[in-house]
Amino acid sequence: MRSAGAFAKLVLLWSSAIQLAAAAPLVTPPPRHADWTGGSVDFSRGVALDAVTPEERQVGGVIVSEFKRLHRGLTASTGNGALTVVLALASTQRGMNGLKAAAGAAQYRAVSSEEKYLLETAPGKAIIIAETPRGLLYGGMTLLQLIAKSSTGWSVPGAKLVDYPQLGFRSLHICIFPNTELEGVRQAILLAARFKYNAIIIETWASLKSAKHPETAYENSYSPGQIKPLIQLGKALHMEMIPMLNAWGHASGMRSSSAQHVVLDRFPQFKPLYEEDGWSFCLTNPDIYGHLFDRFGELLELFDHPRYFHLGLDEAWGHRGLMASDRCRGSNPRETLAAHLKKLVGYFKDRNIRVFMWHDMFIQRDHPQLGRLSPANSVPPFDSHLVLDQLPKDVVMAAWNYSSTKEWPVIEYFHDRGFPVVACPWKVRKNAVVMVNTAKRLGIMGLMQTTWDSLDVTLPTVGESGVLAWTPAGFDIDAIPYDGGFLKPIRDLPITALPKLEAVSATARRR
Repeated sequence: MRSAGAFAKLVLLWSSAIQLAAAAPLVTPPPRHADWTGGSVDFSRGVALDAVTPEERQVGGVIVSEFKRLHRGLTASTGNGALTVVLALASTQRGMNGLKAAAGAAQYRAVSSEEKYLLETAPGKAIIIAETPRGLLYGGMTLLQLIAKSSTGWSVPGAKLVDYPQLGFRSLHICIFPNTELEGVRQAILLAARFKYNAIIIETWASLKSAKHPETAYENSYSPGQIKPLIQLGKALHMEMIPMLNAWGHASGMRSSSAQHVVLDRFPQFKPLYEEDGWSFCLTNPDIYGHLFDRFGELLELFDHPRYFHLGLDEAWGHRGLMASDRCRGSNPRETLAAHLKKLVGYFKDRNIRVFMWHDMFIQRDHPQLGRLSPANSVPPFDSHLVLDQLPKDVVMAAWNYSSTKEWPVIEYFHDRGFPVVACPWKVRKNAVVMVNTAKRLGIMGLMQTTWDSLDVTLPTVGESGVLAWTPAGFDIDAIPYDGGFLKPIRDLPITALPKLEAVSATARRR
Protein backbone atom coordinates (compact mmCIF):
# COMPACT_ATOMS: atom_id res chain seq x y z
CA MET A 1 0.00 0.00 0.00
CA ARG A 2 1.26 3.46 -0.88
CA SER A 3 2.23 5.72 1.99
CA ALA A 4 0.25 8.86 2.79
CA GLY A 5 3.27 10.92 1.73
CA ALA A 6 3.47 9.22 -1.63
CA PHE A 7 -0.25 9.65 -2.16
CA ALA A 8 -0.03 13.34 -1.28
CA LYS A 9 2.84 13.75 -3.73
CA LEU A 10 0.79 12.04 -6.44
CA VAL A 11 -2.14 14.38 -5.77
CA LEU A 12 0.19 17.38 -5.94
CA LEU A 13 1.63 16.27 -9.28
CA TRP A 14 -1.84 15.59 -10.64
CA SER A 15 -3.05 19.00 -9.46
CA SER A 16 -0.02 20.71 -11.03
CA ALA A 17 -0.67 18.93 -14.33
CA ILE A 18 -4.27 20.13 -14.32
CA GLN A 19 -3.17 23.69 -13.63
CA LEU A 20 -0.57 23.51 -16.41
CA ALA A 21 -3.12 22.16 -18.88
CA ALA A 22 -5.62 24.81 -17.85
CA ALA A 23 -3.01 27.50 -18.46
CA ALA A 24 -2.75 26.55 -22.14
CA PRO A 25 -5.38 28.48 -24.11
CA LEU A 26 -7.57 26.75 -26.65
CA VAL A 27 -6.10 27.43 -30.10
CA THR A 28 -7.51 25.78 -33.22
CA PRO A 29 -5.63 24.46 -35.06
CA PRO A 30 -3.32 23.83 -32.08
CA PRO A 31 0.25 25.10 -32.65
CA ARG A 32 2.88 22.54 -33.55
CA HIS A 33 5.38 23.71 -30.91
CA ALA A 34 3.98 25.67 -27.97
CA ASP A 35 5.79 26.89 -24.86
CA TRP A 36 3.35 28.65 -22.56
CA THR A 37 5.78 30.57 -20.40
CA GLY A 38 3.35 31.51 -17.63
CA GLY A 39 1.90 34.84 -16.67
CA SER A 40 0.28 37.22 -19.08
CA VAL A 41 1.07 40.30 -21.11
CA ASP A 42 -1.31 43.07 -20.09
CA PHE A 43 -2.32 45.92 -22.37
CA SER A 44 -4.99 48.51 -21.91
CA ARG A 45 -4.67 51.04 -24.73
CA GLY A 46 -5.38 48.91 -27.75
CA VAL A 47 -3.20 47.53 -30.50
CA ALA A 48 -0.33 49.27 -32.24
CA LEU A 49 0.96 47.86 -35.52
CA ASP A 50 4.68 47.72 -36.29
CA ALA A 51 4.97 46.80 -39.97
CA VAL A 52 7.25 48.22 -42.66
CA THR A 53 6.87 46.52 -46.05
CA PRO A 54 3.62 46.80 -48.04
CA GLU A 55 3.06 43.06 -47.53
CA GLU A 56 3.50 43.37 -43.77
CA ARG A 57 1.18 46.38 -43.61
CA GLN A 58 -1.48 44.60 -45.66
CA VAL A 59 -1.52 41.63 -43.27
CA GLY A 60 -1.46 44.05 -40.35
CA GLY A 61 -4.55 45.80 -41.66
CA VAL A 62 -6.44 42.51 -41.63
CA ILE A 63 -5.24 41.54 -38.15
CA VAL A 64 -5.97 44.90 -36.51
CA SER A 65 -9.43 44.99 -38.12
CA GLU A 66 -10.17 41.56 -36.71
CA PHE A 67 -8.78 42.56 -33.29
CA LYS A 68 -11.34 45.35 -33.12
CA ARG A 69 -14.22 43.19 -34.40
CA LEU A 70 -13.62 40.18 -32.17
CA HIS A 71 -12.63 42.10 -29.06
CA ARG A 72 -14.88 45.12 -28.78
CA GLY A 73 -13.31 47.91 -26.82
CA LEU A 74 -9.91 47.38 -28.39
CA THR A 75 -8.70 50.17 -30.63
CA ALA A 76 -5.78 50.79 -32.90
CA SER A 77 -3.51 52.91 -30.72
CA THR A 78 0.06 53.83 -29.88
CA GLY A 79 2.02 54.70 -26.78
CA ASN A 80 2.40 53.14 -23.37
CA GLY A 81 -0.13 50.46 -22.56
CA ALA A 82 -0.73 49.40 -26.16
CA LEU A 83 0.14 45.95 -27.42
CA THR A 84 2.62 46.43 -30.25
CA VAL A 85 2.15 43.72 -32.85
CA VAL A 86 5.39 43.38 -34.81
CA LEU A 87 5.04 41.75 -38.23
CA ALA A 88 8.28 40.88 -40.00
CA LEU A 89 9.02 38.82 -43.07
CA ALA A 90 12.01 36.62 -42.35
CA SER A 91 13.85 37.84 -45.46
CA THR A 92 13.90 41.46 -44.25
CA GLN A 93 16.54 42.92 -41.93
CA ARG A 94 13.94 43.32 -39.21
CA GLY A 95 12.97 39.67 -39.61
CA MET A 96 16.56 38.49 -39.45
CA ASN A 97 17.21 40.57 -36.36
CA GLY A 98 14.01 39.30 -34.77
CA LEU A 99 15.00 35.69 -35.37
CA LYS A 100 18.37 36.27 -33.75
CA ALA A 101 16.60 37.31 -30.55
CA ALA A 102 13.76 34.77 -30.69
CA ALA A 103 13.79 31.80 -28.34
CA GLY A 104 12.23 29.54 -30.98
CA ALA A 105 14.59 30.49 -33.81
CA ALA A 106 16.22 27.05 -34.05
CA GLN A 107 12.86 25.28 -34.25
CA TYR A 108 11.66 27.77 -36.84
CA ARG A 109 14.73 27.37 -39.06
CA ALA A 110 14.46 23.58 -38.91
CA VAL A 111 11.06 23.67 -40.67
CA SER A 112 10.98 23.83 -44.49
CA SER A 113 7.35 24.97 -44.90
CA GLU A 114 6.69 28.30 -46.64
CA GLU A 115 3.66 28.69 -44.38
CA LYS A 116 5.47 28.45 -41.06
CA TYR A 117 5.42 31.25 -38.52
CA LEU A 118 7.00 32.14 -35.20
CA LEU A 119 4.95 33.96 -32.56
CA GLU A 120 6.37 35.19 -29.27
CA THR A 121 4.85 37.50 -26.67
CA ALA A 122 6.61 39.72 -24.14
CA PRO A 123 5.51 42.71 -22.03
CA GLY A 124 3.77 45.13 -24.37
CA LYS A 125 4.80 43.24 -27.48
CA ALA A 126 3.86 40.35 -29.75
CA ILE A 127 6.21 39.52 -32.63
CA ILE A 128 5.26 37.38 -35.62
CA ILE A 129 7.94 36.30 -38.11
CA ALA A 130 7.19 34.30 -41.24
CA GLU A 131 8.55 33.49 -44.68
CA THR A 132 5.49 34.78 -46.50
CA PRO A 133 2.56 37.15 -45.93
CA ARG A 134 0.38 34.05 -45.66
CA GLY A 135 2.49 32.82 -42.74
CA LEU A 136 2.22 36.24 -41.08
CA LEU A 137 -1.56 36.03 -41.39
CA TYR A 138 -1.58 32.57 -39.80
CA GLY A 139 0.41 33.93 -36.88
CA GLY A 140 -2.12 36.72 -36.58
CA MET A 141 -5.02 34.26 -36.60
CA THR A 142 -3.38 32.48 -33.68
CA LEU A 143 -2.69 35.72 -31.80
CA LEU A 144 -6.36 36.71 -32.15
CA GLN A 145 -7.30 33.55 -30.25
CA LEU A 146 -4.93 34.36 -27.38
CA ILE A 147 -6.62 37.62 -26.40
CA ALA A 148 -8.39 37.41 -23.05
CA LYS A 149 -10.46 40.01 -21.23
CA SER A 150 -10.69 40.24 -17.45
CA SER A 151 -11.98 42.79 -14.96
CA THR A 152 -8.61 44.55 -15.12
CA GLY A 153 -8.38 44.78 -18.91
CA TRP A 154 -6.95 42.90 -21.88
CA SER A 155 -4.07 40.42 -21.90
CA VAL A 156 -2.32 37.72 -23.89
CA PRO A 157 -0.48 34.80 -22.29
CA GLY A 158 3.27 34.53 -22.32
CA ALA A 159 4.00 32.30 -25.32
CA LYS A 160 6.72 31.04 -27.62
CA LEU A 161 5.17 29.30 -30.63
CA VAL A 162 6.47 27.78 -33.85
CA ASP A 163 3.79 26.46 -36.15
CA TYR A 164 3.29 25.03 -39.64
CA PRO A 165 0.79 22.80 -41.50
CA GLN A 166 0.93 19.09 -42.28
CA LEU A 167 -0.86 19.21 -45.65
CA GLY A 168 0.31 21.80 -48.14
CA PHE A 169 -2.99 22.39 -49.99
CA ARG A 170 -6.07 23.00 -47.83
CA SER A 171 -9.05 24.14 -49.88
CA LEU A 172 -12.77 24.75 -49.47
CA HIS A 173 -15.17 24.15 -52.37
CA ILE A 174 -18.20 26.49 -52.34
CA CYS A 175 -21.17 26.36 -54.72
CA ILE A 176 -23.19 29.42 -55.67
CA PHE A 177 -26.63 28.15 -56.62
CA PRO A 178 -29.53 30.39 -57.70
CA ASN A 179 -30.74 30.42 -54.07
CA THR A 180 -27.32 31.09 -52.49
CA GLU A 181 -26.87 34.33 -50.57
CA LEU A 182 -23.43 35.86 -51.09
CA GLU A 183 -23.18 36.80 -47.41
CA GLY A 184 -23.18 33.08 -46.65
CA VAL A 185 -20.28 32.63 -49.07
CA ARG A 186 -18.44 35.53 -47.44
CA GLN A 187 -18.97 33.96 -44.02
CA ALA A 188 -17.58 30.62 -45.24
CA ILE A 189 -14.47 32.29 -46.69
CA LEU A 190 -13.85 34.13 -43.41
CA LEU A 191 -14.27 30.90 -41.45
CA ALA A 192 -11.90 29.06 -43.79
CA ALA A 193 -9.26 31.73 -43.16
CA ARG A 194 -9.82 31.37 -39.42
CA PHE A 195 -9.00 27.66 -39.68
CA LYS A 196 -5.97 28.39 -41.89
CA TYR A 197 -7.23 27.11 -45.25
CA ASN A 198 -5.16 28.41 -48.15
CA ALA A 199 -7.51 28.01 -51.15
CA ILE A 200 -11.15 28.56 -52.10
CA ILE A 201 -12.83 26.93 -55.12
CA ILE A 202 -15.96 28.75 -56.27
CA GLU A 203 -18.39 26.94 -58.57
CA THR A 204 -21.00 29.40 -59.84
CA TRP A 205 -23.35 26.99 -61.68
CA ALA A 206 -26.19 28.97 -63.34
CA SER A 207 -25.73 31.86 -60.95
CA LEU A 208 -23.15 34.00 -62.77
CA LYS A 209 -24.06 36.11 -65.77
CA SER A 210 -21.95 35.60 -68.88
CA ALA A 211 -21.48 38.44 -71.34
CA LYS A 212 -20.70 36.02 -74.18
CA HIS A 213 -23.27 33.38 -73.29
CA PRO A 214 -26.15 35.05 -71.43
CA GLU A 215 -28.29 31.93 -71.92
CA THR A 216 -26.19 30.07 -69.31
CA ALA A 217 -27.52 32.02 -66.31
CA TYR A 218 -30.93 33.03 -65.09
CA GLU A 219 -32.04 36.62 -65.57
CA ASN A 220 -31.77 37.54 -61.90
CA SER A 221 -28.44 35.81 -61.28
CA TYR A 222 -25.30 37.50 -59.96
CA SER A 223 -23.13 39.77 -62.07
CA PRO A 224 -19.33 39.45 -62.15
CA GLY A 225 -19.19 42.71 -60.21
CA GLN A 226 -21.14 41.11 -57.35
CA ILE A 227 -18.86 38.06 -57.23
CA LYS A 228 -15.63 40.06 -57.49
CA PRO A 229 -15.55 41.23 -53.83
CA LEU A 230 -15.57 37.60 -52.68
CA ILE A 231 -12.53 36.89 -54.83
CA GLN A 232 -10.81 39.99 -53.48
CA LEU A 233 -11.67 38.93 -49.93
CA GLY A 234 -10.02 35.56 -50.43
CA LYS A 235 -6.93 37.16 -51.92
CA ALA A 236 -6.77 39.64 -49.03
CA LEU A 237 -6.71 36.58 -46.76
CA HIS A 238 -3.86 35.12 -48.86
CA MET A 239 -5.86 32.26 -50.30
CA GLU A 240 -5.69 30.86 -53.81
CA MET A 241 -8.98 31.77 -55.48
CA ILE A 242 -9.90 29.04 -57.95
CA PRO A 243 -12.80 29.08 -60.45
CA MET A 244 -14.73 25.99 -61.44
CA LEU A 245 -16.91 25.15 -64.45
CA ASN A 246 -17.99 21.59 -65.16
CA ALA A 247 -16.95 20.61 -68.67
CA TRP A 248 -18.66 17.25 -69.10
CA GLY A 249 -21.43 16.15 -66.72
CA HIS A 250 -23.64 18.67 -64.89
CA ALA A 251 -23.92 20.64 -68.14
CA SER A 252 -27.50 21.58 -67.19
CA GLY A 253 -26.11 24.24 -64.86
CA MET A 254 -28.36 22.88 -62.13
CA ARG A 255 -28.55 19.92 -59.79
CA SER A 256 -30.22 16.79 -61.10
CA SER A 257 -32.84 16.86 -58.33
CA SER A 258 -34.13 20.22 -59.54
CA ALA A 259 -35.27 18.81 -62.91
CA GLN A 260 -34.21 22.13 -64.44
CA HIS A 261 -31.89 22.91 -67.33
CA VAL A 262 -30.85 26.55 -67.30
CA VAL A 263 -30.31 26.63 -71.07
CA LEU A 264 -32.68 24.14 -72.70
CA ASP A 265 -35.73 25.03 -70.60
CA ARG A 266 -35.61 28.45 -72.25
CA PHE A 267 -33.53 28.12 -75.42
CA PRO A 268 -34.15 24.75 -77.14
CA GLN A 269 -32.09 25.86 -80.15
CA PHE A 270 -28.95 24.98 -78.15
CA LYS A 271 -29.90 21.29 -77.91
CA PRO A 272 -27.03 20.13 -80.21
CA LEU A 273 -24.53 21.17 -77.50
CA TYR A 274 -25.85 18.46 -75.17
CA GLU A 275 -26.55 14.77 -75.02
CA GLU A 276 -30.16 13.64 -75.49
CA ASP A 277 -31.17 14.24 -71.89
CA GLY A 278 -29.19 17.48 -71.63
CA TRP A 279 -27.15 16.34 -68.65
CA SER A 280 -23.70 16.19 -70.30
CA PHE A 281 -22.02 18.08 -73.10
CA CYS A 282 -22.02 16.39 -76.50
CA LEU A 283 -18.36 15.50 -76.94
CA THR A 284 -18.61 14.98 -80.71
CA ASN A 285 -19.93 18.50 -81.34
CA PRO A 286 -16.99 20.88 -81.91
CA ASP A 287 -19.24 23.85 -81.07
CA ILE A 288 -19.01 23.02 -77.37
CA TYR A 289 -15.42 24.31 -77.31
CA GLY A 290 -16.31 27.81 -78.39
CA HIS A 291 -18.95 27.76 -75.65
CA LEU A 292 -16.66 26.34 -72.94
CA PHE A 293 -13.56 28.34 -73.87
CA ASP A 294 -15.51 31.60 -73.86
CA ARG A 295 -16.77 30.87 -70.36
CA PHE A 296 -13.36 29.70 -69.18
CA GLY A 297 -11.90 32.98 -70.40
CA GLU A 298 -14.50 35.04 -68.54
CA LEU A 299 -13.79 33.18 -65.32
CA LEU A 300 -10.02 33.54 -65.69
CA GLU A 301 -10.45 37.28 -66.12
CA LEU A 302 -12.83 37.54 -63.16
CA PHE A 303 -10.47 35.58 -60.93
CA ASP A 304 -7.50 37.66 -62.14
CA HIS A 305 -5.53 34.87 -63.83
CA PRO A 306 -5.53 32.10 -61.18
CA ARG A 307 -2.95 29.34 -60.95
CA TYR A 308 -5.59 26.57 -60.85
CA PHE A 309 -8.93 25.74 -62.50
CA HIS A 310 -11.41 23.00 -61.57
CA LEU A 311 -12.90 21.27 -64.62
CA GLY A 312 -15.38 19.05 -62.78
CA LEU A 313 -16.01 16.19 -65.28
CA ASP A 314 -17.98 14.13 -62.76
CA GLU A 315 -21.23 12.18 -62.96
CA ALA A 316 -21.43 12.05 -66.75
CA TRP A 317 -24.65 10.04 -66.65
CA GLY A 318 -24.89 9.40 -70.38
CA HIS A 319 -21.63 7.55 -70.29
CA ARG A 320 -23.23 4.89 -68.13
CA GLY A 321 -24.88 3.73 -71.35
CA LEU A 322 -28.01 5.85 -70.90
CA MET A 323 -27.74 7.66 -74.23
CA ALA A 324 -30.27 6.63 -76.85
CA SER A 325 -27.75 6.94 -79.70
CA ASP A 326 -24.06 7.26 -80.38
CA ARG A 327 -24.44 10.84 -81.65
CA CYS A 328 -22.36 12.26 -78.80
CA ARG A 329 -19.91 9.41 -78.29
CA GLY A 330 -18.84 8.60 -81.84
CA SER A 331 -17.65 5.30 -83.26
CA ASN A 332 -14.84 5.02 -80.69
CA PRO A 333 -16.07 6.44 -77.36
CA ARG A 334 -12.68 6.29 -75.62
CA GLU A 335 -11.01 8.22 -78.44
CA THR A 336 -13.84 10.77 -78.24
CA LEU A 337 -13.28 11.24 -74.52
CA ALA A 338 -9.49 11.30 -74.81
CA ALA A 339 -9.69 14.01 -77.47
CA HIS A 340 -12.05 16.05 -75.25
CA LEU A 341 -9.70 15.85 -72.28
CA LYS A 342 -6.72 16.74 -74.44
CA LYS A 343 -8.46 19.90 -75.68
CA LEU A 344 -9.42 20.97 -72.15
CA VAL A 345 -6.02 20.31 -70.60
CA GLY A 346 -4.27 21.94 -73.55
CA TYR A 347 -6.31 25.14 -73.18
CA PHE A 348 -5.11 25.57 -69.60
CA LYS A 349 -1.58 24.34 -70.21
CA ASP A 350 -1.18 27.11 -72.80
CA ARG A 351 -2.04 29.55 -70.00
CA ASN A 352 0.23 27.91 -67.40
CA ILE A 353 -2.75 26.83 -65.28
CA ARG A 354 -3.05 23.47 -63.51
CA VAL A 355 -6.41 21.71 -63.55
CA PHE A 356 -8.43 19.66 -61.07
CA MET A 357 -10.79 16.86 -62.11
CA TRP A 358 -13.26 14.90 -59.99
CA HIS A 359 -12.12 11.30 -59.89
CA ASP A 360 -15.29 9.27 -60.39
CA MET A 361 -15.36 8.83 -64.17
CA PHE A 362 -11.86 7.36 -64.02
CA ILE A 363 -12.86 4.47 -61.75
CA GLN A 364 -14.37 1.23 -63.07
CA ARG A 365 -17.84 0.91 -61.58
CA ASP A 366 -17.66 -2.87 -61.10
CA HIS A 367 -14.18 -2.86 -59.57
CA PRO A 368 -14.49 -4.89 -56.34
CA GLN A 369 -12.42 -2.47 -54.22
CA LEU A 370 -12.73 0.88 -55.96
CA GLY A 371 -16.17 1.06 -57.53
CA ARG A 372 -19.73 1.93 -56.53
CA LEU A 373 -19.17 4.68 -53.96
CA SER A 374 -19.98 7.23 -56.66
CA PRO A 375 -23.24 7.30 -58.65
CA ALA A 376 -21.58 7.34 -62.08
CA ASN A 377 -18.12 5.77 -62.64
CA SER A 378 -16.78 4.15 -65.79
CA VAL A 379 -18.96 1.65 -67.69
CA PRO A 380 -19.16 0.51 -71.32
CA PRO A 381 -19.24 1.79 -73.99
CA PHE A 382 -16.93 4.61 -72.90
CA ASP A 383 -14.91 2.65 -70.30
CA SER A 384 -13.57 6.05 -69.30
CA HIS A 385 -11.22 4.56 -66.70
CA LEU A 386 -9.06 3.32 -69.58
CA VAL A 387 -8.37 6.93 -70.58
CA LEU A 388 -6.65 7.68 -67.25
CA ASP A 389 -3.18 6.84 -68.53
CA GLN A 390 -3.53 9.47 -71.28
CA LEU A 391 -3.85 12.30 -68.74
CA PRO A 392 -0.74 14.35 -67.91
CA LYS A 393 0.56 13.58 -64.45
CA ASP A 394 0.19 17.19 -63.30
CA VAL A 395 -3.63 16.90 -63.43
CA VAL A 396 -4.90 16.95 -59.85
CA MET A 397 -7.40 14.19 -59.07
CA ALA A 398 -10.07 15.32 -56.61
CA ALA A 399 -11.11 12.07 -54.94
CA TRP A 400 -14.55 12.49 -53.36
CA ASN A 401 -16.37 10.18 -51.01
CA TYR A 402 -19.04 11.39 -48.62
CA SER A 403 -20.07 8.25 -46.71
CA SER A 404 -17.26 5.79 -46.03
CA THR A 405 -15.95 5.80 -42.46
CA LYS A 406 -13.25 3.22 -43.18
CA GLU A 407 -10.06 3.91 -45.10
CA TRP A 408 -10.99 4.29 -48.75
CA PRO A 409 -8.52 2.82 -51.30
CA VAL A 410 -9.29 5.23 -54.17
CA ILE A 411 -7.03 8.00 -52.81
CA GLU A 412 -4.07 5.64 -52.77
CA TYR A 413 -5.02 4.25 -56.18
CA PHE A 414 -4.51 7.60 -57.90
CA HIS A 415 -1.53 8.48 -55.72
CA ASP A 416 0.23 5.25 -56.72
CA ARG A 417 -0.34 6.10 -60.38
CA GLY A 418 1.61 9.31 -60.00
CA PHE A 419 -1.18 11.88 -59.83
CA PRO A 420 -1.36 14.65 -57.25
CA VAL A 421 -4.49 13.94 -55.22
CA VAL A 422 -6.74 15.94 -52.92
CA ALA A 423 -9.12 14.17 -50.53
CA CYS A 424 -12.68 15.52 -50.71
CA PRO A 425 -15.06 14.85 -47.79
CA TRP A 426 -18.39 16.58 -47.19
CA LYS A 427 -20.43 16.96 -43.99
CA VAL A 428 -20.09 13.61 -42.16
CA ARG A 429 -17.54 14.03 -39.36
CA LYS A 430 -16.30 10.41 -39.29
CA ASN A 431 -15.95 10.40 -43.06
CA ALA A 432 -13.94 13.64 -43.00
CA VAL A 433 -11.65 12.32 -40.25
CA VAL A 434 -10.86 9.15 -42.20
CA MET A 435 -10.35 11.01 -45.48
CA VAL A 436 -7.98 13.63 -44.05
CA ASN A 437 -6.07 11.07 -42.00
CA THR A 438 -5.57 9.02 -45.18
CA ALA A 439 -4.30 12.15 -46.92
CA LYS A 440 -1.75 12.70 -44.15
CA ARG A 441 -0.66 9.06 -44.09
CA LEU A 442 0.01 9.06 -47.82
CA GLY A 443 1.48 12.58 -47.93
CA ILE A 444 -0.75 13.59 -50.84
CA MET A 445 -1.25 17.14 -52.10
CA GLY A 446 -4.00 17.94 -49.62
CA LEU A 447 -7.66 18.58 -48.87
CA MET A 448 -10.69 19.85 -50.78
CA GLN A 449 -13.51 20.17 -48.25
CA THR A 450 -16.84 20.29 -50.08
CA THR A 451 -20.10 21.97 -49.00
CA TRP A 452 -22.54 21.55 -51.93
CA ASP A 453 -26.15 22.45 -51.07
CA SER A 454 -25.60 22.47 -47.29
CA LEU A 455 -23.09 25.27 -46.79
CA ASP A 456 -24.33 26.27 -43.33
CA VAL A 457 -24.66 22.68 -42.08
CA THR A 458 -21.15 21.86 -43.27
CA LEU A 459 -19.36 24.72 -41.47
CA PRO A 460 -18.44 22.68 -38.34
CA THR A 461 -16.87 20.04 -40.60
CA VAL A 462 -14.98 22.83 -42.37
CA GLY A 463 -13.37 23.58 -39.02
CA GLU A 464 -12.70 19.94 -38.20
CA SER A 465 -11.13 19.17 -41.57
CA GLY A 466 -9.05 22.35 -41.37
CA VAL A 467 -7.68 21.38 -37.96
CA LEU A 468 -6.90 17.84 -39.11
CA ALA A 469 -5.20 19.07 -42.29
CA TRP A 470 -2.96 21.37 -40.24
CA THR A 471 -1.99 19.00 -37.43
CA PRO A 472 0.51 16.11 -37.56
CA ALA A 473 -0.41 12.51 -38.29
CA GLY A 474 -2.05 10.84 -35.31
CA PHE A 475 -3.72 13.99 -33.98
CA ASP A 476 -6.96 13.18 -32.14
CA ILE A 477 -9.71 15.56 -33.23
CA ASP A 478 -11.68 14.65 -30.10
CA ALA A 479 -9.03 16.44 -28.03
CA ILE A 480 -10.73 19.69 -29.09
CA PRO A 481 -14.08 20.50 -27.47
CA TYR A 482 -16.74 20.67 -30.16
CA ASP A 483 -18.62 23.65 -28.74
CA GLY A 484 -15.63 25.85 -27.96
CA GLY A 485 -13.33 24.68 -30.73
CA PHE A 486 -15.64 24.42 -33.74
CA LEU A 487 -18.95 26.09 -32.99
CA LYS A 488 -17.58 29.19 -31.26
CA PRO A 489 -15.62 30.42 -34.33
CA ILE A 490 -18.85 30.15 -36.34
CA ARG A 491 -20.81 32.06 -33.72
CA ASP A 492 -18.09 34.71 -33.60
CA LEU A 493 -18.98 35.68 -37.16
CA PRO A 494 -21.85 38.15 -37.44
CA ILE A 495 -24.94 37.14 -39.38
CA THR A 496 -25.08 40.44 -41.24
CA ALA A 497 -22.60 43.26 -41.90
CA LEU A 498 -19.75 40.80 -42.27
CA PRO A 499 -16.28 42.37 -42.35
CA LYS A 500 -15.18 43.72 -45.73
CA LEU A 501 -11.54 42.81 -45.24
CA GLU A 502 -10.77 43.28 -48.92
CA ALA A 503 -11.34 47.02 -48.42
CA VAL A 504 -9.14 47.08 -45.31
CA SER A 505 -6.41 45.32 -47.23
CA ALA A 506 -6.62 47.67 -50.19
CA THR A 507 -6.26 50.64 -47.83
CA ALA A 508 -3.26 49.05 -46.15
CA ARG A 509 -1.52 48.52 -49.49
CA ARG A 510 -1.89 52.18 -50.46
CA ARG A 511 -0.08 53.50 -47.39
